[in-house]
Amino acid sequence: MYKSVEGSAICPMHDNRNNGVIRFGAFEFRPGAGELRKHGIKIRLQGKPLQLLQALLDRPGEVIAREELRDRLWAADTFVDFESGLNTAVNRLRLALGDSAEHPRYIGTLARSGYQFLAPISEAPPPVEEASVAPPAPSEARQRPSSRWPIGVAAALVLALGLQFWLRPRPVPQLAFHEVTFRRLFIQAARFAPDGESVIYAAGEQPGNRELYVANTLSPESRPLGFRGATLASVSHSGELALVTYSDPMQDGLVRVPLNGGAPLPLDRNVCCADWSPDGATMAVIRPNMWPTTLEFPRGQKIFQSAGWLSDVRISASGKEVAFIEHLIRGDDGGSVMVVDATGAVRTLSGGWASADGLAWAPSGREVWFTAARTGAIRSLYAVSLTGKVRLAASFLGPLTLRDISRSGRVLISREQLRIMMTGIFNGDNKEKDLSWFDFSHAADISEDGRVILFDETGEGGGAHHAVYIWRSDAASAMRVGDGYAMALSPDGSEAVTMPDGDQTRLNLVPLTPGQSRTLSGHGLTYDWVRFFPSGQRLLAGGSFPGGPLRVFIQALDGRKPVPVNTSAYLEHPAISPDGTLIAGVDAEGRLVLLPATGGDLKVIATGFTARVLRWSKSGKALLAQTDGVPAKLLRVDLATGKATPWKEIAPSDLAGVNTIWPVVLSADERTMVYSFRRNLSELFVVDGLMPAPARH
Repeated sequence: MYKSVEGSAICPMHDNRNNGVIRFGAFEFRPGAGELRKHGIKIRLQGKPLQLLQALLDRPGEVIAREELRDRLWAADTFVDFESGLNTAVNRLRLALGDSAEHPRYIGTLARSGYQFLAPISEAPPPVEEASVAPPAPSEARQRPSSRWPIGVAAALVLALGLQFWLRPRPVPQLAFHEVTFRRLFIQAARFAPDGESVIYAAGEQPGNRELYVANTLSPESRPLGFRGATLASVSHSGELALVTYSDPMQDGLVRVPLNGGAPLPLDRNVCCADWSPDGATMAVIRPNMWPTTLEFPRGQKIFQSAGWLSDVRISASGKEVAFIEHLIRGDDGGSVMVVDATGAVRTLSGGWASADGLAWAPSGREVWFTAARTGAIRSLYAVSLTGKVRLAASFLGPLTLRDISRSGRVLISREQLRIMMTGIFNGDNKEKDLSWFDFSHAADISEDGRVILFDETGEGGGAHHAVYIWRSDAASAMRVGDGYAMALSPDGSEAVTMPDGDQTRLNLVPLTPGQSRTLSGHGLTYDWVRFFPSGQRLLAGGSFPGGPLRVFIQALDGRKPVPVNTSAYLEHPAISPDGTLIAGVDAEGRLVLLPATGGDLKVIATGFTARVLRWSKSGKALLAQTDGVPAKLLRVDLATGKATPWKEIAPSDLAGVNTIWPVVLSADERTMVYSFRRNLSELFVVDGLMPAPARH
C-alpha cells in the first residue's frame, strides 16, 4: 500500500529506495540498476547526468544548491571545471528527458542557486520475480496411493510445464542502433541504397547548404554526392535517384540521376514527392500546388485528390497499391494513413493522428509502418495492417520520423529536436524579442495597431486539442483564449476567430474583452483560411463544400451561409485592401493577382517571381510580400508597375536547423512585425531487430 504525500509516495514496506522503482511522467528510474526507462524502453543515461538525476530524485521538490551537487558528483580531490561540468550534466539530462530550460517540466533552475525536480513522483517496490510451478513432490504423491497415479503425475507434469511455458519471461527484442549522422543537421529525406546497407540522405547544417550524402553504419564518415539544393525523393532497386529541385517554389522539378554519377535527366515539374515502382518503370508522384492536391500513379494518371495536402507516398512491393498520408489542414501535419490502388479505390487504414510524418511498407507487404502521435508532436513508430489493425512498434526518446525500411527488415529512422519558435520586432526596434510560449508557437495574426498578437500552440504544450493564445504588447505573459487553431483577429483586436480541432466546418468567435463566445457554422463548408474585412463585420473565407472545388467565399458574422465570390479562381495567402473592395493573393499558377470582392476577372500583377502576400500598404497602392527561403525577404510591390523593392530580410540569429519561416504578421504602420520559424535538428539511425527478416526461399 502506498501513501501519497504532496505528489511523492512513501512505501513503508521498502525503506531502501535503491531496490525500488521511481516513476514520473512517462519515465521509470531504477536507482539500484542505474536504469532510466521511458514507456519500458531503456534510455542511455550514464555518468554525471545519471548521478544528477538520482540526486534530484532523492529530494523531489527541494532546491539543491550547486555546491552540494558538486560535492556529490565530484570527489573532494578532483580538479575539474565545476561550472562547465555541472551545466553539461544538466543539459544532457534535460535532453534525455525531453525537457527544456525555458519551459521545464522536470528540471527547474534557480538562477545562480541550484536545481529542483519539479514533477510529482511515485515509488513502487521492485518487480516481483515470476514464480515457477514445480511438479508435486514425491512424498505428496505417496500419501494418496492410487492405481492411476502415473496418469495423475503425468497430468500434473503437463500442467506444470504448460504453466511454466506461459509464465516464462517473454524475450524482449534485442534492438541494435547504428548512428549514421553525427553533425548538427536537419535531415530532409533519407533512403536505403539498393544493397540495404548504405544510406543516402539529403541534409544541411544551415539553410541553403542542403546536399546529398551517402553513408553506412560501419564508418562515421558521410561522403557528399553533390546535387546541392536538391532533395531525395526515392531510390530505385537499380540504383537510380529521383530528386526534387527547388529553383522556384511553385515549379519544383523532378529529375532522375544514376547513383554512381551522371547528368540529371529532367522528368517533370510541380512535384514535391515521388516513389519508384519496384520494377523502376514508373513512379507515383504528389503535385502540391494544384488545388486540390493531386496524387498520380502512374505519373500522369490522377488517382486521388485532397483539399488538404499529401505526403510520404510509397508504392507497395507488389506495385499494385500506394500508401500515403493525407493532412486535412494546410500547414498542420495531423492526418491519416491511406492506401489507394491504380483504379482509385481508396481506404483509410488509420486516422485521427495529431502529428503524422514518415511512412514505409513492411517487406511482407502486409503492413504499413508510420510515425505518428495521437496528441502533441512526440511521434512513435506504429504498424497498421491492411485491415486497419494498429500496433505500437517502438517508442523512443523524442519525436521520430520513419525514413525507410530495407528489404531485409532494417529500419531507417531519425530522431528530431523540433521547435516552432516565435519572435517579434516592436515599434521599429531593430532588436528581436523571443515570444515563444511553448514548443509550437505559430503566429497567426496581429491587430492593426500591433498591440495584440494571435497565435496557437499545436505541439506538446498545446495539449490534446491544441490551444489558442493572445499576447498583448503591454503584458508580461500570454493569455489562453481556448482550444483549437488560431485563424484571424479582428482589425481592432477585440475578437478572435478560432477553429476547433477535428472540426473544420465551424468557427468560434471569441471576444477578447468581457463577453460571450459565439459559434459560426459554415453550413457544410470546410474552412481552409479566414480573414476579417476592414469593417470587422464580414469574413473572407477559403474552403470547399463536400464534393465541390476550393473557392473563395464571403460570410457575414450573423450566421448566414457563406456566399461564393463570383470567380473560379482560388487564392492562397490573401489580403484585403483598406477600403474592402479588392482581394490580393496568389493563384494556382503562382501568380500575384487582384480580385474584386464582388467577383469578376482577375488582374495579374506581373512580378516575375512568386511571393506570399502579407498585407496592403496604408495607401492601398502597394503590397507587402514575402519570398520563401531562409532568410526570408520582405518586398514592397508597386501595383501599378509590378516592381518589387526589397524592404527587409528576416531570420533568427542562429540558423542551425531552421528550414521554414512562416509569413510575417504586420501592423498597419509596418513598425511591428511577428513571425514564426521552424528549427529541426535531426539524428539518423539504422535500427536492427524491430522486425524479423523475411524468410528466404
